[in-house]
Amino acid sequence: MNLELNFVLPHWLYWSVLLFLPPIMMLMVWRSRRRGARPTQSAEIFAHGEEALAGTPSNPVLRAVEGLSTFTGTFVGYWSLVAVVVYTYEVIARYAFNSPTNWAHESMFLMFGMQYLIAGAYCLRVDGHVRVDVLYSRFGPAVTAALDILTSVIFYLFLLVLTLTAWTFFAQSLSQEQFFFATGWSNEVSFTEWRIQYYPVKGAMVLGGVLLLLQGTVRLVKDIQAFRVAIRRHTGARWPLWGMVGAAVILGLVILLEMVNVIVFGDSPEHLLFTLEGSLEDIGIGTLTLVMTGALLVVLLAGLPLAFVTGGLGVLFIYLVGNHYMLNIIPSRIFPLMTDYQLSAIPLFIFMAAMLEKAGLIEDLFDVVYHWIGALRGGLAVATILASTLLAAMVGVIGAAVVTMGIIALPAMLKRGYDPKIALGAIMAGGTLGILIPPSILAIIYAVVAGQSVGELYLGALLPGLLLSGLYMGYVALRAGFNPKLGPAMPREERVDLPQRLRMLRNMLAPISLVVLVLGAIFTGMATPVEAAGIGTFGALVVAALHGRLTWVNVHDACMMTLKATAMVLWIIFGATVFVGFYILQGGQQFVQELIVGTGLGPYGILILIMLVLVLLGMFLDWVGILLLAVPIFVPLIAGLAFEGVFGLPGVPPEKVALWFGVLYLVNMQMSFLSPPFGYALFYLRGVTPPHISMATIYKSSLPFLGLQTLGLILCILFPGIILWLPGLAYG
Repeated sequence: MNLELNFVLPHWLYWSVLLFLPPIMMLMVWRSRRRGARPTQSAEIFAHGEEALAGTPSNPVLRAVEGLSTFTGTFVGYWSLVAVVVYTYEVIARYAFNSPTNWAHESMFLMFGMQYLIAGAYCLRVDGHVRVDVLYSRFGPAVTAALDILTSVIFYLFLLVLTLTAWTFFAQSLSQEQFFFATGWSNEVSFTEWRIQYYPVKGAMVLGGVLLLLQGTVRLVKDIQAFRVAIRRHTGARWPLWGMVGAAVILGLVILLEMVNVIVFGDSPEHLLFTLEGSLEDIGIGTLTLVMTGALLVVLLAGLPLAFVTGGLGVLFIYLVGNHYMLNIIPSRIFPLMTDYQLSAIPLFIFMAAMLEKAGLIEDLFDVVYHWIGALRGGLAVATILASTLLAAMVGVIGAAVVTMGIIALPAMLKRGYDPKIALGAIMAGGTLGILIPPSILAIIYAVVAGQSVGELYLGALLPGLLLSGLYMGYVALRAGFNPKLGPAMPREERVDLPQRLRMLRNMLAPISLVVLVLGAIFTGMATPVEAAGIGTFGALVVAALHGRLTWVNVHDACMMTLKATAMVLWIIFGATVFVGFYILQGGQQFVQELIVGTGLGPYGILILIMLVLVLLGMFLDWVGILLLAVPIFVPLIAGLAFEGVFGLPGVPPEKVALWFGVLYLVNMQMSFLSPPFGYALFYLRGVTPPHISMATIYKSSLPFLGLQTLGLILCILFPGIILWLPGLAYG
């Protein structure tokens, strides 16, 4: 019997759910807290920053702005729950009722698009935006405050231009004229059968810009107050600090003057006494490359969050090299990203990770694996890597396993006399597998930027991920086997008999079922990665309920963890697409490609050069920044080369080169997380290690595993079948 469920979501119901669900959730969370409910303690990597909410300013206006940022962030944060229900319904309706469900996809990516934009202010409120603190964290309070004041100019430049151009972008979706109150009502709708109005979604870009400007102003006021306090206590020379503040004032006045020029005299440039518009229009692409790269490094090292560095510099160079009309490309580049279907998987996978962590599933997983193989030499470190592998297959959140295993496994290994370098290295190497093993969030973003299939990329990354996991476990087992002092076996008094170990396997049922559910749905083609993320998140809610942890407060915490992480990643993407998009528009992609090809290296030489560049970038930059800066330039270059194999080994079919390079890129990013001096995994782990373990010890512990990652990368280059076999099996 073939049942059909012909239901298309009414527009009024869609907007009603988005408007009325958050207040209901807020009420239920408030009531639970009044009754004494508390969230399950979270690992540091999952913390969403509510501790920052305690430091509210005394000024009532500033308090009101911060309250607005918190309220709007919380409001849109609960929207993630809607996606869980809709995507679960979508899969059931398609297979059980043969119902067309295009509206489900469109309604959710439009909802997430609005969430990304509006949540930016909340992310800034809780200090969730990533900054490169290589030098920034080493300065004293007076210097950091002065730098914050100076770099705020770049922040305001990006947000002011984004808000103004987004207003026009929004207005044009309502009217054929420039402003929404003009005649000629247009009411732009989508091209699908659902025909939803676009103006609320585009309006979120304006609202997000305004909220960020308000929250940024609060930050600036705090920075000024911090500078006034710190400068009195500063014992060194004060004139450089006052010079930075003075430079900020001058640059701010220049920006205001240029805005007046554009608004008042934009169509009559001959009336201007002074303008910088188009002052670099004759600059060559080689010089422009050096200037843009230098400016990016300087502002990054000054400590401004990555999203605003790239966005602000993108606006600056568009104005200096082009003209103010070109600034209108900013919202038109951001809108396709904020409504990209595949990016909807990111908040869902993060939400799934947060709920699993709340349910205590990660600790159960480690406990079972430990008792099964802990009796072997090095068994506890091997168990850590194996548990991290399973965790990576469940959540795909970069860094989650590093901190979680650092909290759970590190004390256990040190207590049992493990060599600290083996213990630390196993935790970091195992934790970075989340970059590679599906459902990797990095793979989703790469697929969007490079125009690849997420499903193919997931299949291609699975075997390399398992290969690396096997190399890590084999290395630890061999080292401990030859030298038991490095990793002694579990004491006999802690071992349990076989019947008890078999009973413990019940705790593995939920995580294994979730892995099979999510990855099975993707690899069999029953669901897209986005739909599988929704189903997996629903499964995580069920698991939390079975563990007695599905409380209003825990769901709230999971929603806010998701919001903070997602907003950070997506705002970096928004800023980088402006910067990189302008550079490519000026011919930067062709310039870099010609520069690399001009080295005279063959295809494999060029590939090795690119891999080295990515490793060097990984020592200093965030993974999202590397992806958005490098991938749009490198992928077209690699895709045009012929890789016919070396040493008589098989080559790569031309149509599979982009997929092959994508997985190589993911493996390379694993290396970047372990690369001293600034690999992120090193600092994730440093935050949870005992005081007697030095940073030098952590650096040394990463080197053998970095060598194993290099070996894995070389094997994937020499034997491309490691990457291409599974996608070929599934897709032909």
